[in-house]
Amino acid sequence: MSLLAKRYAEALFVLATQQGAVDAVGADLAAVHAALGAPGARALVTSPDVKPDERARVLDKLTAGKGALVRNAFGVLQHRRRLEVLFDLQPAYHALVMAARGEVQGVAESAHPLADDEVRSLEALAGRLSGKKVRLAVAIRPEVLGGVRLRVGNVLYDGSLQSQLGQLAQKLAQASL
Repeated sequence: MSLLAKRYAEALFVLATQQGAVDAVGADLAAVHAALGAPGARALVTSPDVKPDERARVLDKLTAGKGALVRNAFGVLQHRRRLEVLFDLQPAYHALVMAARGEVQGVAESAHPLADDEVRSLEALAGRLSGKKVRLAVAIRPEVLGGVRLRVGNVLYDGSLQSQLGQLAQKLAQASL
């Protein structure tokens, strides 16, 4: 995520907070971010080969039906020729919203899909460990073999079978005969 995207996200977050539209702006940005993930979207938005009027039409379609704050932010980025910021704007804004709410994003890595109650239990555990409210995404990683690996922010809590087997192998290698 670029520093420039963080700055624009901060400005947008301050305005959205003042207008009581934090969630609405977040939803609009998420929808536009999903559309920008389409193949060829980056080229349409940032390529110098695309004519300015064509680029303006693309941006108008992307922001159609979105709130004024999002449309204006896109207009400012277009006017200042900083459209590459669009690709990092939603993640930067989302991080600011979560930080303001005292939340942090995490990932639970498991060898198999987790049930909803297991995810809630892991969120509670991660919250106790980190001291913050944690929202977990679940990632299936067969190499974990069993157990769960929790990534909360930049901290890893590893309770996986893979890790335990690695520790056992180290102990066996260091053991004297």
